[in-house]
Amino acid sequence: MKATKFIGVFVAGAVLAGSAFGFGFGSKKAKTTTVKVGVCGASNDQWKAVQYVLDQEKAGIKIELVEFSAYNLPNEALDSGEIQLNAFQHKAYLNNDAGTNGYKLTVIGDTLIAPLTLYSRKYRSLDEIKAAAGKNGTGSVRAGALKFAVPSDGTNLSRGIKLLEAAGLITVNPAAGYTPELKDITSFVYNVEVVPQTANTLPQTLDDYAGATINGTYAIPAGLVPSRDGLIIEKQSEAGDNPYVNIIVARTADKDNATYAKIVRAFQSQVVAEYLLAKFNEAFFPAFPYAAPSAEQAAATVRKVDAAVRW
Repeated sequence: MKATKFIGVFVAGAVLAGSAFGFGFGSKKAKTTTVKVGVCGASNDQWKAVQYVLDQEKAGIKIELVEFSAYNLPNEALDSGEIQLNAFQHKAYLNNDAGTNGYKLTVIGDTLIAPLTLYSRKYRSLDEIKAAAGKNGTGSVRAGALKFAVPSDGTNLSRGIKLLEAAGLITVNPAAGYTPELKDITSFVYNVEVVPQTANTLPQTLDDYAGATINGTYAIPAGLVPSRDGLIIEKQSEAGDNPYVNIIVARTADKDNATYAKIVRAFQSQVVAEYLLAKFNEAFFPAFPYAAPSAEQAAATVRKVDAAVRW
């Protein structure tokens, strides 16, 4: 695989498939289509719920997750044909990456919203941070500034900057819109410094900073829960132009593939919505219509899916 570093491959399998899904030992084995889906990070159990729905529908589709070590790899692998789909990025990241590299890739479905969250192991609140940092009020970082890490990839760097602005630590040129860069910081309201760092290393280096803005993809495996540990959580726009909705992506030539459409429909199901909400402690939210479940109902869905599908 050209320039492609991956961590592992995970293939979903049904537990007791013969009895659970009606396949008798004497019957002719149905044809199964395996679809390789590129992902990043370890928070991908929602695909077990997708597999569960596909199995219930007897769709004859098996999901094979291919886990990559960094954000810059799955689009390259998809464009080159090493995988069939990927599901690790939001729209803003795809637009930037495909535009930069000339990838012919197309969004075929929305999946979830993974809010960025500000975490700290040194301070228990924004008020504590502000008291420790002290006022600045200029456009320059002063000596002794508290350092805050943000993801270094372009669009998520912008999200980190916007979240620090929402926390009241900096101000940003409004003309930058959704995508400010470091140069768009107009004032350090408090004496802080913004430090870009590779996204997947942020949980491990959190102790080195006053705080860090971390995506749920990497926060959850590190034991960080936004609602419990976060100091401020990114607010998501409900407008149709929200660029931070996560997506399923295919090669443009395959955008109308019927098998891929079934996978999108399975993801955008009530079962997956309930699984997302309960399994990840509301670190992820469905980006498609669903009926709000009770906590008991969502927990029951997690138990049902986890018992039926194993990686």
